[in-house]
Amino acid sequence: MSATNEKSARSDMHGQSAFSAATSLVGVYGEQLFRILEQTSSGYVLLDAQNRAQRWNDGYLQLFPWLGPTLKVGTSLQTALQTAASAAPASSAPVLSHIAQSHQALIARQQANAQFQLPNGRRLNLSAHALSANYTVLACKELLPHASEAESLSFFDVLTNLPNRRLLLDRLSQAMIQSERTGWRGALLTIDMEPVTDSPACTGDSQAGLAQNIAQRLLGCVRSCDTVARLDAAHFVIMVSDLSPDIEMSTVLVERLGERLQASLNGSYPLGNKSAMLEANIGATLFGPHSRSATELLQQAEIAMYRLRDEEARGLHFFSPEQRILANDRQRLEQELREALRLGQFELHYQAQYSASGDVNGLEALLRWRHPRRGLVPPSIFLSVGEETDIIVPLGRWSIQAACEQLAKWKADPQLGKLPICVNISAKQLRQADLAEQVQDIISQTGADPALLLLELSTQALSPSHTDIIPTLTRLRTMGLRLSLDDFGDSSHMQQALQQLPLNQLKLSHSLVQRLGPNNAAEAAVQAAIVLAARHQMTIVGAGVETLEQRALLAQYGCEHFMGYLLSPPAPVGQLRSLLQRQVASSLQETVA
Repeated sequence: MSATNEKSARSDMHGQSAFSAATSLVGVYGEQLFRILEQTSSGYVLLDAQNRAQRWNDGYLQLFPWLGPTLKVGTSLQTALQTAASAAPASSAPVLSHIAQSHQALIARQQANAQFQLPNGRRLNLSAHALSANYTVLACKELLPHASEAESLSFFDVLTNLPNRRLLLDRLSQAMIQSERTGWRGALLTIDMEPVTDSPACTGDSQAGLAQNIAQRLLGCVRSCDTVARLDAAHFVIMVSDLSPDIEMSTVLVERLGERLQASLNGSYPLGNKSAMLEANIGATLFGPHSRSATELLQQAEIAMYRLRDEEARGLHFFSPEQRILANDRQRLEQELREALRLGQFELHYQAQYSASGDVNGLEALLRWRHPRRGLVPPSIFLSVGEETDIIVPLGRWSIQAACEQLAKWKADPQLGKLPICVNISAKQLRQADLAEQVQDIISQTGADPALLLLELSTQALSPSHTDIIPTLTRLRTMGLRLSLDDFGDSSHMQQALQQLPLNQLKLSHSLVQRLGPNNAAEAAVQAAIVLAARHQMTIVGAGVETLEQRALLAQYGCEHFMGYLLSPPAPVGQLRSLLQRQVASSLQETVA
């Protein structure tokens, strides 16, 4: 029998002949998605909304060969697993029953991943990923001894072993898809621990013990199916799902959880030979059908938390759009921003951009505020105030200076020295008459290569005619810099902008990317934007990629560059080297395996 016929025979044995129908059911991104899955070393099985098997690969049956006789298209995966376990020899039955239970825990959304050992001694990680409201993929990957530590570090916090921001957003995206399917609401709560007046400061020696203590108290307040994550220092996040279809009841349940958290968290904590009194600031936001994106939900919860802390109150505060920042808060925040700039409290974090082949081919510099009392303040809290005042101009100049200094430091580095850095510039910066001269002075002073510096303007900075900024952009291009346009695809006058402005790169709007999915109108807008970019010979980047489905659709439509938490989060400069050692090829394997 030829190799081709042999493969065809194998496929027919486990129902592959019916897979074309399953592919069409998943949506237009189906085959691209399955090609990505096949490129990994994992086995996978696709389940529909009733948890019936619709498609799988040879790798899955190689890992679980005893399922061959029972796994058929349209069969309940749990039924197939239980049937195979009951028919197994007595010596193997307990192991197979444990594997069946691990599958069931993921199918029932009780956990996001599970690890177990096969009868032949191979250790596997099995994980569930919601692809849409109607389909979930269970993917498995063999855990190799030399890779287990790196895999753990990429998804879990080192001090507490809780999920980190990357794994939190993955689970939140899945919970949002599940909520879209069922109509049941969930909630996201951010918790920041703050010392009571006169409590001793937490030093590096006591940081680990404090974080572990807080983590244990948090875990004692939630269900086993909830997610507790650690983002930074004493900054934690809780995700709860399946609260209630009713908004008022969901709110009551979150308030009760808030009361439990305060009772557990507010109190004394050992700090070496001393103790400190800490109290919790808790921000919360609900999610349900038609929620926007995982990152936006996290920003909402953080805004609610900072609002509570700025009022010097304690307890639980729900996010509401009209309470983002009030007038008196803006005045105080403006003063603090000026002081922060004078004292050097800002820093740049870098988010990697990846090619379709998995190489890191660029970085975006993102501004962060290292507040002495609040810790790391996200830009969603302070940038709007900066943009409404003249603070954004010196802040933007500082960002360009810091990025150029970093480029100069990396000049001789074989790994980092060729990576371009993209820096955001505001509308007020862009309309400064001497912007080009400022940038030229910074480049001359630092010795940075101008070809590795991209300046990124937002569509919000554009006027309908664009003519007022063309001379400045032209001078910047003449200096050797490249120019990028953010939030592309959300405005009706984008084609005119491409014809008039000397741009090199376009970044798709986050809102468009995050709305991608079968039968969604955002798909047509994304496809049109990619075609338009190609027509003008500009590079296009899919930004804000949070799910495998979004990555697959963008690739299918012709997008060849990607950014987002699916691939890697923004990281301080000290973590970039280890990030680059884990290229996106392994990153995608971890995501789907």
